[in-house]
Amino acid sequence: MRPVLALTALPLILAACASPDGTRPATGEEAKMIRLAQDIQARGDAATAAGLYAQAAQQSTDPVGANIRLGEALMAAGDPEGAARPFRTALNADPDNGAALLGLGTAQLRADQVQGAARTLAVAAPKVRSGTAYNRLGTALILSGDTAGAEAAFRNAAGLEPANLDTQSNIALAEAVAGRNAEAVATARAVTTSPRSELRHFRNLMLVLMMGGQDTAAAAVQVPDWPEAEKRAFLTEARKIRGIPTAAGKARAIGLLAAG
Repeated sequence: MRPVLALTALPLILAACASPDGTRPATGEEAKMIRLAQDIQARGDAATAAGLYAQAAQQSTDPVGANIRLGEALMAAGDPEGAARPFRTALNADPDNGAALLGLGTAQLRADQVQGAARTLAVAAPKVRSGTAYNRLGTALILSGDTAGAEAAFRNAAGLEPANLDTQSNIALAEAVAGRNAEAVATARAVTTSPRSELRHFRNLMLVLMMGGQDTAAAAVQVPDWPEAEKRAFLTEARKIRGIPTAAGKARAIGLLAAG
């Protein structure tokens, strides 16, 4: 199960022969190989695609862009530890590259290296200035136990993308982990009033209600198109989170449960 706090609705996107963060666009044979890799990846074979990106990187005259693309491909193939290496190679050539910093921080986060991710993403987020970057920073911070820093990062993400419901939901979870239950419930309820809200947003509302001891209110949440048996099972697991002693432990449990 993938933590909802970590990368909810924020997938890595591989741009078609694009130039990552100020690097040169791929041309010639490298561009052809990248297009082939993208076609293979679109058909669901991420591992083969990553191999083609590795070959393209060996031919490239732009080690920064090529290694960023390789890192993203390895991430898509489910190898975050392997992805960290090309991102670091790109940073050796361009230490201030925002895309490489964001890639490395994301790889560290997905590899459960949350303290390293928090350090890297704290540098990346102000450079990239995207909701994605600040959401990932907030995730790393909350999993490290820094609820105040996490909430600030999520609010920065909301400032950049105010209509993003996942970001608002992350703010509610951070408020709940910090013990500010009334604020968390108000934030989470506001999310679920949107016609764009999805199952995960309703589950997060139930989570913050359960964390605040409002079991009856949590059970009363009307979740569209969700079988009652699944809802009851979810509430049973959510009830256990209240007893977890640390903020980091609560955040980890919330992420796993919300993504289930």
